[in-house]
Amino acid sequence: MIPEIGHFAFIVATVLSLLILCLPLLQRYSLYRWQMQRTSVALMLSLTLLAVLTLAISFLTNDFSVAYVANNSNSSLAWPYKIAALWGGHEGSFLFWAAGITVALACVTFRNGLEPAFQRTVVTLLAGVNAGFNLVILLTSNPFARFLPDVPAEGRDLNPLLQDIGLILHPPMIFLGYIGFTVLFAGAMAALWRRQFSPQLARWLRHWTLLTWVVLTGGNAFGSWWAYHELGWGGWWFWDPVENASFIPWLVATALLHLLYLNRRHQALTASCLVLCILGYALALVGTFLVRSGVIDSVHAFASDPSRGFAILSLILVTVGPALAVLAWRGVPDSRKAPVSGRCGLTLLGALLTLVASFAVLLGTCYPILFKMLDLGAISVGPPYFNSLFVPITCLCALLAAMALLHGKGAWLPAAVLVSSGVATGLVLYVWPTDQWHWVGPALYTALALLFTLLVRAIQAPARLLEPRQAGMWLAHFGLVIAMLGATAVSNYESNAMVRMGPGTGRIVADHAVVYEATESVKGRGFIATQARMRVEDREGNKLTTLLPQRRTYMDDMTELTESALYRRPLGDLYLSMGPELEQGEYLMRISYKPGINGLWLSATLMMLGGLLCLWPARREEA
Repeated sequence: MIPEIGHFAFIVATVLSLLILCLPLLQRYSLYRWQMQRTSVALMLSLTLLAVLTLAISFLTNDFSVAYVANNSNSSLAWPYKIAALWGGHEGSFLFWAAGITVALACVTFRNGLEPAFQRTVVTLLAGVNAGFNLVILLTSNPFARFLPDVPAEGRDLNPLLQDIGLILHPPMIFLGYIGFTVLFAGAMAALWRRQFSPQLARWLRHWTLLTWVVLTGGNAFGSWWAYHELGWGGWWFWDPVENASFIPWLVATALLHLLYLNRRHQALTASCLVLCILGYALALVGTFLVRSGVIDSVHAFASDPSRGFAILSLILVTVGPALAVLAWRGVPDSRKAPVSGRCGLTLLGALLTLVASFAVLLGTCYPILFKMLDLGAISVGPPYFNSLFVPITCLCALLAAMALLHGKGAWLPAAVLVSSGVATGLVLYVWPTDQWHWVGPALYTALALLFTLLVRAIQAPARLLEPRQAGMWLAHFGLVIAMLGATAVSNYESNAMVRMGPGTGRIVADHAVVYEATESVKGRGFIATQARMRVEDREGNKLTTLLPQRRTYMDDMTELTESALYRRPLGDLYLSMGPELEQGEYLMRISYKPGINGLWLSATLMMLGGLLCLWPARREEA
């Protein structure tokens, strides 16, 4: 009965979203339309949350008559993963997205201070988008569908790859970012339709863009960390199509943040900001289509139903198509020309390069699909393509950021920073030589230039860093420096060994001696595992730690997975992964030392903290 309550509540919520969309057409009751919309939004929010709650109860009570629960849970599954299984599959993740849009709709509806006509238009448009999502769920991805009368005695269990804290953190943050872009899309459409773009609206867009950027930053970082420690291959970013699907909107959000900064200073680039709001929403839907339509093969893709892909494609056409038509019909002309010189010109160029990077990643992601659709055979676009385009653009953006921050500080200071960066880069390459100097040199030089620039700014005006917004901008750019240094170190100075090992054997990797002590059998919840007991010593033979990499076999479907083991240190990780058995008692072991890998997670934390500080209202805006 509980799933039926949730299903009925969601149907009523869908009807209410259509009602909110259509209420502005009722001219006869114009005095009461807004109050009716507010009441409908409140009721719609309550019913949507009730629907989500009933699905959560179905997971917690092991109601395997619900098909979604039976396909993604098990009676022995830990309760945090039962909650996380809500968004662990296609149906639940779309329900989470739709519920998030409803919550955002309520936030916009009941917020005071927005211009009334703009607020009502945004609410109407958001309700229309919400109705589209709800209809997709009800028609193609119903999470409340039942297995009746043949109810399975036990569920199929959650995919072993998903039984990780990454499932609790990564997908919700990505979807919260997509929800933020949905709100920005509605706001941009309202501004285009009403042909108005006031400073108040610009602040509103900046706040939502910052929130979107912060959660997308965290979502991509958690996804990278999850793949790094769970998949057993030891990488942190492989330019997988599903990874790119969430990374492209982040790049657009980054460019949008800088354009909104220029708009605040010069009241220019208004139309460009609105276009990027629409573009970010469209790319979020395109990424969702790639992940869930079955057009790509990826370890991350968990849905391959063509009907669902067609429904998502229809949603893209129904929402983005009219948006482009409105943009062409009622475009908002910029009141001033875009700044092309000085600090603002450098910032604008950096934002444009970020957009170029996003389209380069999108092209590389979609090119194999287009190649296959045209019946030209199969082609693979891998990391060499993405690195050859993205790394130079990132280096150039970092250099532009350094020059923009130093603009107006005199001619000698930028020259001193550039020269100092070159000397420091030369010293690093002399102390730690590498065959990949053509990659390390530019990345290290531009990262150090930005680092020295930030240090100079901090020394020149330390009091400004006490202001939350200034501190936030400083931290976000410092996070970029840490990310560049960490990625450069782990990509070019990593030590790897793929060796055959058994009890009594050892291997030295990057000043760490790894000794294979014993092979053990371990039984866990739903799996049996072969476990290697590995002793880690330093050069002098002192024991540092014991690591326990595993090779697991899950009894439900006999899936074999590798559970890596990590010896975490501030400057780098020792990574052990256990491969298949080669001979009696001997296994293929991957031993890697990854210098600077923890800088990637630290950089994401700094960026998120910086973004949150930038949400702090300025004194003049409070006034």
